[in-house]
Amino acid sequence: MILLVDGYNVIHRVPELEKSLDGGLQNARNRLALQVSNWGRGHPGVECVIVFDGEYQGLDSREERIAGIRCIFSMSAHGGDAELIRFVRDHKGRKSDITVVSDDNNVGNNCRAHGAVVRPSSFIMEAKAHGPRRAGRAAAEGKGLDRKAAAAIDDELKKKFGL
Repeated sequence: MILLVDGYNVIHRVPELEKSLDGGLQNARNRLALQVSNWGRGHPGVECVIVFDGEYQGLDSREERIAGIRCIFSMSAHGGDAELIRFVRDHKGRKSDITVVSDDNNVGNNCRAHGAVVRPSSFIMEAKAHGPRRAGRAAAEGKGLDRKAAAAIDDELKKKFGL
């Protein structure tokens, strides 16, 4: 299982994280990484990865660890979206094992088309949120579906995806 976070998109969409921009980009990246790290502790077995647009000064590579979280820099401005989509597209395992956290329509639609699950930016702010696979069921139950209807939908989707 992989949690793939659209870094700057999430920072700008979550009010608690956007406030951290007052301290600069590095401060905002650190706060996001700490939040993702906290989320990850509540979900053992999920590898957490954050993708940021552009280059990070002082790095000789495209990757860095912040708060124990793998952070990937796209190395070109506005290349983060393509990096997220490429990550999902080129993943060698089951694409449904990837949960992408982004409110960007381009990222969400493309990652979903490649088989990933897409969640809104607020998803990582829940300390004990349901894991990537269970979040869809919890959301559906919150929409007023009874258990029988939710089970019927789940069964139909399992048949469709061969699960």
